[in-house]
Amino acid sequence: MDRSQGLQRVQPLNQTTSVMQGLTRTQLEVGVSPEELIHQIQTIIQSQLNGRIYIRSAAESWHLDFRVGRLVWASGGSHRFRRWQRSLKRFCPDLSPTKVQLREKVIFDHWEYLALTVMIKRQQINREHAIELARITMLEVLFDILQNSPQIKEISHTTDRQSLVEDPLALFSHAELLSEAKQKFAAWHALGLGKVSPNLAPTIRDMEGLASSTSPKTYRTLRSLLKGQLSFRDLSLIMSHDLLILGRSIVSYLRRELVSLKTLPDLESPFAASGKEVPAKTVENLPLVFCIDDSPQICYIMEETLRAAGYRCQTIQDSIQALPNLIRHKPDLIFLDLIMPVANGYEICSQIRRVAALRKIPVIILTGNDGVVDRVRAKAVGATDFMSKPVDPERVAQVVSRHIKANAK
Repeated sequence: MDRSQGLQRVQPLNQTTSVMQGLTRTQLEVGVSPEELIHQIQTIIQSQLNGRIYIRSAAESWHLDFRVGRLVWASGGSHRFRRWQRSLKRFCPDLSPTKVQLREKVIFDHWEYLALTVMIKRQQINREHAIELARITMLEVLFDILQNSPQIKEISHTTDRQSLVEDPLALFSHAELLSEAKQKFAAWHALGLGKVSPNLAPTIRDMEGLASSTSPKTYRTLRSLLKGQLSFRDLSLIMSHDLLILGRSIVSYLRRELVSLKTLPDLESPFAASGKEVPAKTVENLPLVFCIDDSPQICYIMEETLRAAGYRCQTIQDSIQALPNLIRHKPDLIFLDLIMPVANGYEICSQIRRVAALRKIPVIILTGNDGVVDRVRAKAVGATDFMSKPVDPERVAQVVSRHIKANAK
């Protein structure tokens, strides 16, 4: 069966091909269309079966690993480490990126893939989540490759027909992944965002204009998140919105010049530039603050605020997981949302006060309904303090400092 069936047939590329240093290089004199690029990738995979494809533009480079004619991993691009940390937050929210350590202290091409296999052995992630993480990673990389197709200058692939990725987690149909990535890019393009990378960060340009054209609740959310520090993809995860839904909501603000876009640098690699592990002792000595809230936006704001103020922060969105994590980590302070599904803040606070090891930890109740009845009831179950939503970063830092100092006496 022809796996390229359904794709647009393309004319031969204007290119120069050479073989050197174990690679077959295709030097492109002009950029290619997404359809041409898909055809080129499929042709290489079908002819080689095992190996690696390298794709390079003027500013970025990516690679695709394949075995027995199927994709197993993809990486590269301008947000390699931001993508990795975002994936960990999605599938392993309680795992700090610095805890993912390998014997190899050099960040090589498929470091993340090896890290995944090690994480499975250490039971830091289950196999199903690791496979889904790999699939989502490949879709993001393929999307970026297709979006950059007009700037692609060179495509090369290994000539020894051996895959550098051993013991693959799963084998993925390249035709299906390429087709899905193409559909996602086409939908993104249809929104008028064809030249807008999902790796760009929206930031508010006109505060007054945005406030007057949105509801107070929407404005507060946008003001807390659109600071030029989060890419479209970061926002998609934090706001629990599909990337296309998020793009559709923000594109109207872009057209009215209420929001602008800025380039976001990649995060630092998991290890320092010297190749040594990032020292963890200093970080581990910082006070630990837990935030239990089913809102991804609140969790993000608390994380950013507290880390900037010199604290460690761990967030939990599933109220059922709250007590076991609190008992295991014994934080220095707890922020607790009042209204959550399954178990509310009153119930969790009451449970916390019944555990001897947690009894003296300050518990700050978070709520959007700051009423007298709520305050009285919160005090009755052992809450230390009360804070109204939307949370104010400056007040959060002040409250944490005050209560941690008071509890240390």
